[in-house]
Amino acid sequence: MKENTLDVLFYLFDNYAEVDDVTQNREVLHGYLEEAGFPNKRISRAFDWLESLADDDNIYISAPKTVSIRCFSKFENRFLDFECQDYMLSLANAGVLSSEMFERTIDRVLSLGDKEFDLNRLKWVILMLLLNQPDSEAEYIWMDDVALGEELPVYH
Repeated sequence: MKENTLDVLFYLFDNYAEVDDVTQNREVLHGYLEEAGFPNKRISRAFDWLESLADDDNIYISAPKTVSIRCFSKFENRFLDFECQDYMLSLANAGVLSSEMFERTIDRVLSLGDKEFDLNRLKWVILMLLLNQPDSEAEYIWMDDVALGEELPVYH
């Protein structure tokens, strides 16, 4: 199996959506995921990634000026193709992603290390981030209604 961290997360939410707090039931769910054939390392990374969404560490970013341009580094380009970058910039211009959420999104995508990352996966990451941030309800509803018209992949 060559699943990545997002594959584990998709499977988890597809099959155990009724679990209220995934992180509190980590040991039990870990066992279920292992039985489903996911590698132990990927399962642990998936849970760590989920827990990191709720981190309330602030990213201190100055509000960009209207003439500012966000350039993606070579490293970021490995994981975020042009379509993903363009989508993120569109969300930022529409006011859905603040400068802080923009950078958090990049951080969370890079922490996944998924080289087969695409636009649907980016949308899911953004939704997860917005869902776990206080005062992001309007942005989450907008993303849920408009941006996820396509279905996410189903694994296993």
